[in-house]
Amino acid sequence: MTEPAAPVAALSPAAARPVAPRHGGEHETQVRRLFDAKATTWPAKYAAGGALVPRLTFLRQRVIEQVPPGGRVLDLGCGTGELAASLAAAGLAAVGCDISPAMLRSAAAAQRGAAGWVQLSPCWRRLPFAGAGFDAVTAASVLEYTVDPRLVLAECARVLRPGGVLLCTVPSIGHPVRWLEGMARCSLPVLQWPRGQRWERYLAYLRASRQHHRLRWWLAAARSAGLHPLAGPAPGRWPRLRGRRRGGGTLRLLALARVDTCVMTQGARTHRHQSPRQ
Repeated sequence: MTEPAAPVAALSPAAARPVAPRHGGEHETQVRRLFDAKATTWPAKYAAGGALVPRLTFLRQRVIEQVPPGGRVLDLGCGTGELAASLAAAGLAAVGCDISPAMLRSAAAAQRGAAGWVQLSPCWRRLPFAGAGFDAVTAASVLEYTVDPRLVLAECARVLRPGGVLLCTVPSIGHPVRWLEGMARCSLPVLQWPRGQRWERYLAYLRASRQHHRLRWWLAAARSAGLHPLAGPAPGRWPRLRGRRRGGGTLRLLALARVDTCVMTQGARTHRHQSPRQ
C-alpha cells in the first residue's frame, strides 16, 4: 500500500531539519566534508556570470516543463539551494535536502524561506519523506558520489507519485575529465601530479566521484527501480560551464518517469505514462 503523502507545509521548516545520524560510511563522510568545505564559495558559482548559471537555468526549465503549477519538487543534493529557491519562486512547492550541513546553513542564510531544507545523514538509506509525495525529483551531480546508486534511484522512485519524473545527471565517461578522475582514484605513481593545497583539494574532489558507468548500466539500474526513460525528445546534454569553450560533456542528463505500464515492441522498449502536464 502506498504511504500517504505528507503535506508540503510539514516539509518546509524555516531552518534545515536534521535527520538522526548513522555511524560508519567512510566514503559518505568524506563526501560530506568535501562539500562542507566548498559551502562558502559555492553560491558564487550561481551569481550573475557564474560558471553554473547555464546549468541552473537549463534544469529549472526542464522541471517546469514536467511539473504542473503548484506541484511538489524534491531537490536531492540541493547544495546551497539555488535550484530549490528558483523553483519555489516559479510557484512550485520545493524541498531541498543534502548531507552537508554547511551547504544547508548557506541556503538558510540566503533567506530562501520559500523552500524547505532537510539535512540527511551522510549514510542515509531511506529518504525522510512519505511515498508518492512529489511530482518531480532532481538529483544533479549526486549519483556519482554515492556508494549505492541503485538504492538512491529506488528511493527517488518511492517518493515520486505514479507518472512523476526524476531528472538526474550521470557522468559522461568518455570525457577526458572522467579519465583524470579514474587516474586520481587509483593514485597512479607514474603520473607526476602537481603539488600544492589547491591541487590536493581538486584531487580529493576527483576521487570522491566513484560511480562511472556506461549509459546502459544507468538505464538498467533505473528500470530495476521502476523508472523508465521519459517518452518524447531527449533533454540533451548538460550545458558546459560558463567561460569554457570545451568540457560541456562531463555530465549527461537523464529524464526518467515512474511508470507502471510497459509495451514491448520488436526488442525495443516503449513506455506509456501520463504526462504530468496532462
